[in-house]
Amino acid sequence: MLAHLLREQGLGTTRKTVTRWEHGVVPDDAAQAALCNLFSLPPDTYLRVTWPGWLPTSGLVGIQEPWDAEGTINALTTVAEHAIVDRREFVLLMGAELLLPIYNWRLNPGPWLAYRDRGHQVSNALVDEIERLISVRRRMDDEHGGGGILEMLHSDLRFVTDMLKNGRYTEATGQRLYGATAELARLAGWAAFDSGRQAAAQQYYFAALRAAAAVGDHPLAVNIVGFLGIQAYSTGRLEDATQLLEVATTESQKKTPSVIQAMTWARAGRAYAKVGQAAKARQALTKSTSLLNRAVNGDSPNWAYWVDETRMAAQLGRALFDLEDYPGASRELTAAVESCGSKYPRDRATWLGRVAIAHLRTGDVDAGCESGRETVDLIANQIDSERGMSFLRTFQTELASAGNSASAREFTEYADSRLGAA
Repeated sequence: MLAHLLREQGLGTTRKTVTRWEHGVVPDDAAQAALCNLFSLPPDTYLRVTWPGWLPTSGLVGIQEPWDAEGTINALTTVAEHAIVDRREFVLLMGAELLLPIYNWRLNPGPWLAYRDRGHQVSNALVDEIERLISVRRRMDDEHGGGGILEMLHSDLRFVTDMLKNGRYTEATGQRLYGATAELARLAGWAAFDSGRQAAAQQYYFAALRAAAAVGDHPLAVNIVGFLGIQAYSTGRLEDATQLLEVATTESQKKTPSVIQAMTWARAGRAYAKVGQAAKARQALTKSTSLLNRAVNGDSPNWAYWVDETRMAAQLGRALFDLEDYPGASRELTAAVESCGSKYPRDRATWLGRVAIAHLRTGDVDAGCESGRETVDLIANQIDSERGMSFLRTFQTELASAGNSASAREFTEYADSRLGAA
């Protein structure tokens, strides 16, 4: 079958050729390029990862290693080498398989020894620069979306993982290095999720959780479990989402600043809204707001800079959208968009996409098209985000069924002129 598919791409591949590959013969560049195309991988994948390491597999890499220091290094190494080449249609871990690493973390939350006495010295000055780079990468994600920075984040993660594995560092430096690795992997997971690469996102998140556990960074670990919950409810795995976020809210009560607790409860509220549990959703969101009001200045980790009242309004608006309270959703999300000003264009695009859909579902085609145009402008001008595009595509599909008004025709022509066939 594989030989036949490759012959359709113009190669003279035979069954014997494939057998030779299976027994250690490395395909030439033309064959590897054709295989990349066949598996829907980026065309230069085979140039970045040595054969056969980039070939798709049926499961997630970096999951089976022991939950200890050695297993963490091995998992990070594997993920840093392979995660980015996973196809979009790979099966995600679900149910008990998904929760097993989470329970491993709860049973052994760290910290473990973080020093290494062999290899080239890793200085505090270098770790300073890595931490500054991560801050820049976060802002790049805020401004441009995950699609444009995933490759960079993967390279960053591979670089830092190599230092963890082969460098020499003190306990204090190692603690910082593991923390940086955890946040890089978490950010790579978010960028992969934003790009629609769900299997890769899950692998990055699990690697991040291991690195956070290695240094006992409980707030960061809670945040990572929360991101796994976001991924679960965004991909329709609603039971997984509620279980993950119930774990996160429980764990957030241990050694976790109020700001992180607030965001965790807000995410739980989103999960409850997704399954239609309106009372539990509102209770969780109310608790989230109360926790945010109790936050103490200077008590939050630097990666939580974006958690504020605007985010809570957006969380409420998205929960109301999922509960089909479209007027309420439009009100809260519009307020969040206005509060952001010119910041966070990717988030504004996803919020405005929902506002456009909400207006359309309440019969206000003109207002929907106006919000839709704002979404188009953000996507065309500033961001690379599959999530942003997904809401716009939903709006366009529903608009096509809503009649052939002048506003609808004008919006369709405008979107086509700005985005083409995107």
